[in-house]
Amino acid sequence: ICCSHAKWDQEASLHEKVPFYCIDVCVGPYETLTEERLNYVVKQLHDSIEGMEKTTGRKYDDEKLIAAVHNECRSTSLWAEICTLNKAIPAPLDEKTMFSLYVLATLQRSSKKIADFYEELRDEVKDRVARGIAAVPYERCRIITDTQPPWGFLKIYRYMEQFGVVSVGSLYTFGLEGIFGEQEDGSWGPRKTPQQLGIKIKNRDEALRITADWNLSRPQWQHFYDPRIKTRMMLRIVNEWKLNGVILHLNRGCEGLTVGSSENRLGLIKAGVPVMTYEGNMADEKEFDERRTVSRIESFMETLGLEQIEADRAAQAAS
Repeated sequence: ICCSHAKWDQEASLHEKVPFYCIDVCVGPYETLTEERLNYVVKQLHDSIEGMEKTTGRKYDDEKLIAAVHNECRSTSLWAEICTLNKAIPAPLDEKTMFSLYVLATLQRSSKKIADFYEELRDEVKDRVARGIAAVPYERCRIITDTQPPWGFLKIYRYMEQFGVVSVGSLYTFGLEGIFGEQEDGSWGPRKTPQQLGIKIKNRDEALRITADWNLSRPQWQHFYDPRIKTRMMLRIVNEWKLNGVILHLNRGCEGLTVGSSENRLGLIKAGVPVMTYEGNMADEKEFDERRTVSRIESFMETLGLEQIEADRAAQAAS
């Protein structure tokens, strides 16, 4: 769904003169998924396996595929559950910490070790909620951000903490790897895995069909087609995670996730949500103006009626 990722590998294949396989998953938002659209993706997965067998001369191991699909579903459902635990007040995790945690699913969510790690992490975060352990000691304002952050300037999250602000996540942090579903009470939470539903995967086609359907429901893939879908998801997070505002990163480093951000801003404002925007580029530090961004954050804090906590103000003056 991200054309630039596909082009990286295509360029490498042309340079090294090796076969290139790419799966087109642009079949529309999950809410409009039909059997024909799902079959289109599943057929490509079958074709890619046949192509890999021909290229490598090796037989594909369907048992390993089935195990990988189960691990993928478990990893991504668990991450969604962990993000859901951040509905608690105070929030047990802050987004800057979550950046170090969600990334494991992007690297190898099909690994049993990764799934086991998320299960252990889920239990630890549950314990933090039960004991009232806060990510930010003086939480008094809750926000989310949007898209990838300016990776070279993550200290802006720590700066916001000086005002008692915790970023509990973002649609990107939650939904790039977390797979969500509507719960019995109508809220957003982890989608039930095939194992939790008692589904036994018996063959390759069933495994590919499940992984295709599972991934097509990924929240972060939905708004490529219509910014209103993203606005609805963000408003859901605002309400269920009990937020006071939203900060949008107009990220020139990822056009796919930033497309429609201006429409998202208008939709949030129309719903009465305080919104701040700042410009940057996750991939190029030269395109991020730190002073200007800090100034915008300070103005946004003033809009929310927040001042720096006294101890942090003194520490900043001394540094």
